[in-house]
Amino acid sequence: MNRIGRIVIGIACILAGSAHFVCAQNIGGSKPTSQKNIQDSLRRDVAFLSAEAMKGRKAGSNEEKRAAKYIYDYLQSLGMVMLSPEDGDDFGMADPVVGDTLYSRNIVGFIPGYDPALKGEFILLGTQLDGPGFEAIKVNGQTKERIFPGAYSNASGNAALMQVAKLVAENKFMFRRSVIFGFFGAGNYSQAGSWYFLNRSFADVDKIKFMVDVNSVGKDSGSNTFQAFIGLPNRHILKDIFTVAERPFSLDVKIAEREPIPSDYRSFHSYDIPFTLFTTGPNNLDATIHDTPEKIDYLQLAQIVEFVYTYSLTLASADSFEEKEEDVSESSKPRIYSQLEVDKRATFLKGDERTFLKDWVYHYVKYPDSAISAHIEGTEIAEFVVDEKGKVTDIKITTSLSEDIDKEVIKVLKASPKWKPAQLNGRNVPVQISVAIEFMLTNRSKFGIKK
Repeated sequence: MNRIGRIVIGIACILAGSAHFVCAQNIGGSKPTSQKNIQDSLRRDVAFLSAEAMKGRKAGSNEEKRAAKYIYDYLQSLGMVMLSPEDGDDFGMADPVVGDTLYSRNIVGFIPGYDPALKGEFILLGTQLDGPGFEAIKVNGQTKERIFPGAYSNASGNAALMQVAKLVAENKFMFRRSVIFGFFGAGNYSQAGSWYFLNRSFADVDKIKFMVDVNSVGKDSGSNTFQAFIGLPNRHILKDIFTVAERPFSLDVKIAEREPIPSDYRSFHSYDIPFTLFTTGPNNLDATIHDTPEKIDYLQLAQIVEFVYTYSLTLASADSFEEKEEDVSESSKPRIYSQLEVDKRATFLKGDERTFLKDWVYHYVKYPDSAISAHIEGTEIAEFVVDEKGKVTDIKITTSLSEDIDKEVIKVLKASPKWKPAQLNGRNVPVQISVAIEFMLTNRSKFGIKK
């Protein structure tokens, strides 16, 4: 296929946006991947990974090693550049139960991006390799194994990421940045595998620009809806998520305010790498004998595969992850009003500045360790503008407690959801707002950032 043909197919894929058909590069006469193909593959992979013979893929077990080999062979068949050996990149850790050394492993590979300027940067897609394992029980005086298959937690995430890898491999000519796929062992031991990858194994951590975590997916029942967790809200990440969700036939996605489940994203967050965790949440089958393949919603799981693939393509194709300030000359700036000069004040969640402090600022601002160590407390005052579209802009610290506190306050204010704009004579106008944020080392009042 010539270069022009590839560009045409790439544009058609982006414009099609259908969850019923995924565009793929037609290499060597292979057919594009349909949703039915994806569902069939998901059923096969979940069935293998959660079979009774796999004994729940306990971290450090031979069964975890078999799962790792299964995934390695699949990724290699896609033509992926493997960064781990055939048996996985193994590491040792103390088993907190029996005290012996537990050896787990990671499977890591990557697909190079096509853009010479960006292929040295990485989008990492990761999931937890190990499962809940088994326990020994006494039955009529005999010791037997009670196996927890772990179909949902987390054979589903492994199977989903394998299919995302297939779509990326088929459409690699569309990805500007390189994409790393990480299947991390010992996730049930405080995400030890992803910690090892970042701290001991992978040399170019600073080139990982974004992490997408897929864990426990394909169970949609009431409160267990498809959700995304991004930690501290970031309007750029939210925009990318909702752009994918607005595609025809795409899944609806809920933004989780708090961590739905612990997962490997935690290790990347500790390195200040932005992330998104995709999950359908915890359920009462976790770590039970009933977490079996037939309990998975494979239609939803296939839709999640396509969602994650499209989201990853969006991230890999972004010009930059840095927020750009608009270049607006002083003469062209509109007049900034005060809240007292307008007919209708700017409001946050139908409330005033106090609501903004209580429901947003005090919910997300953290007390910097440096300020705690230096016993810094008091009132930080910040000014900002709510523009005609309700966006928070022009943030300034007018009373500063410390540089680290300034940075923390500015970060949270910049991430603010949109306000309802102020109005004057029936039209939206920008207003300047000032808020006082208390940092206290003791609990002296109802509100305030506490230690």
